[in-house]
Amino acid sequence: MINNIKKNLILSFLFASFLGFSQEEKSNPEEFHRHSISILIGHTTIFQGFENGKRKIESEPSWAINYNYAFNEKWAIGIHSDIIIENFVVEKTSGDEILERNTPITSLIVGTCKIFDGFGVELGGGLEFDKNESFGVARIGAEYGIEIIKHNLEVLLSLDYDIVIDAYDGLNIGIGIAKLF
Repeated sequence: MINNIKKNLILSFLFASFLGFSQEEKSNPEEFHRHSISILIGHTTIFQGFENGKRKIESEPSWAINYNYAFNEKWAIGIHSDIIIENFVVEKTSGDEILERNTPITSLIVGTCKIFDGFGVELGGGLEFDKNESFGVARIGAEYGIEIIKHNLEVLLSLDYDIVIDAYDGLNIGIGIAKLF
């Protein structure tokens, strides 16, 4: 079932990214901001949580700090850093080992394609660091921003699916604010 969810999420985001190729540029170039720094608070759902000898779904609080550079109205690249602020135990996706994760920090390079005004899809990769063991991470996600033009701010809603390679999967849901400059 989890594998079907993964496949459906990936296919949906890929399909949505192809729909965005016809987006028009904004008519006023003075409104365009190349840089953004954001902070988000959220929850990460971990599908391979492990407690009392049984697998269970866990939900842990998390924070994210992101920097993005926009090449144009449609394409951006950024450094996204997340931290799950709780310790937790997971059963590796292979099912042969139990891992203890102590406030892991994930650092990723993420590309974003704006499909329409305010909505973009993300694809990226990086590493999850923990004092016990580090893993590679692949991310696919979506982000919706509501711009507050007067103050060069944006309210963000994000949904990211992380595949921590050879370890576990996580679904991040967050809300935050970005400063545009």
